[in-house]
Amino acid sequence: MLAYEVVPLEDFSKEFGLSTDLSSVSIGGQVVNVSDEFFAEAYQLLLPPVSLAKQYGPNGELYSGWETRRHNPTYDWCTIKLGTTGIITGFDIDTTHFSGNEAPEASVDAAYEFPNEETMWEGILPKVRLGPSRRHLYKIPATGQATYVRIRIYPDGGIARFRVYGHITPVFPANPVEPFDLAHIFTGGKVVTTSNDHFGSSSNLLLPGRGKDMGDGWETKRSYTKDHQDWVTIKLGVPGYLSTAVIDTIHFKGNFPESCDIRGINSQDIAPDANSDDWKTILSPIKLAPHRMHFFRLSSPCEQYTHVKVSIYPDGGIKRIRIIGTMAAKYGADVADITTQADGKYQNTSIIVEEGWEVIED
Repeated sequence: MLAYEVVPLEDFSKEFGLSTDLSSVSIGGQVVNVSDEFFAEAYQLLLPPVSLAKQYGPNGELYSGWETRRHNPTYDWCTIKLGTTGIITGFDIDTTHFSGNEAPEASVDAAYEFPNEETMWEGILPKVRLGPSRRHLYKIPATGQATYVRIRIYPDGGIARFRVYGHITPVFPANPVEPFDLAHIFTGGKVVTTSNDHFGSSSNLLLPGRGKDMGDGWETKRSYTKDHQDWVTIKLGVPGYLSTAVIDTIHFKGNFPESCDIRGINSQDIAPDANSDDWKTILSPIKLAPHRMHFFRLSSPCEQYTHVKVSIYPDGGIKRIRIIGTMAAKYGADVADITTQADGKYQNTSIIVEEGWEVIED
């Protein structure tokens, strides 16, 4: 019998706060196949929440989510390609706005390779009961590496949103002395603490690309307090030697920070104390400009760091942060082992910092 735990909604941050939504469209998650989507298309499962209450189309009332036709004798299914390979630890199956037409039950399977008729799906969440118009959170034991999931609903009906939580399998450069972005979400970078996420989540800072508008960056609320600052702490994917920071304020034109600075620390803690005296300045306070990509050379390139703390003055918004460097010698020596495990599921693939970007060399 597959093990799982029902997580109360109020415990979401406790259980999934340090996890990544592996199915997020912002990192490349997408629906690749579906058995039926007569009333509502399955791609909406991965989108931000939207209400279409009392709106109608040619097939009936519109719902923001996935809804299949009635009278299925078995089950309907939807296959999702995760944004990147990862270890799955839980799900959010959301039936918001589906009441009387919600799917009564659901289960989840996983696969590593692109699924076909011969794919041996591995069950990771057994059949669970769903209720109308609410979120259902489930925690499971950590799986093996997965790239695809299949959600099955019994026998048919609708689901508003589906989220797959877990931890990204990081990919490092084949050459351990090659510079790369140690803070990037695909190399294991993670935001662990922040002062304020009022208008935009700090986790957006590490996403691929430059985004589409202010909504997919980090923006804090206005402050009128003298000498105010906001900050974000980023745990790097691996300890490393840091050479360059990229601070991108694209789309932030009247609400960009006046200035910023960066500190680094070498710590065994997941989230070091933001006020610790052990933080070392690697970029002194420097002016920022609107709607622009800034490249800054960092000091102390021969010292090893595990985390960076980026502070903005006094408040405002940033789209992306990139921390370019090389992995520490200990990790560099082991990178071949990290990327070529016996099961063959890791790939020794070089990281491209980002198309159109550059690493500043001496």
